Amino acid sequence: MLIKLKLHPILADQVGHLDDVQVPTGTNVAGLLAALGIDRDRAGFVLVNGHRTPYNAELHEEDTVFIIPFLGGG
Repeated sequence: MLIKLKLHPILADQVGHLDDVQVPTGTNVAGLLAALGIDRDRAGFVLVNGHRTPYNAELHEEDTVFIIPFLGGG
């Protein structure tokens, strides 16, 4: 199934500037992160269709996923 992907620029620099990804039906957020090589501890917030979503939530065809990493600063 096709997932629309939006990555924070920091993550895009690490995994590439991807717009759409194909994942197997039944993939959840954690599975998507693993497929992209993004560590769950670093992923921070994941929004699916504009709503913060837990890692065990199943994704659906044409979902838009925005991944925002934890950021530090000071």
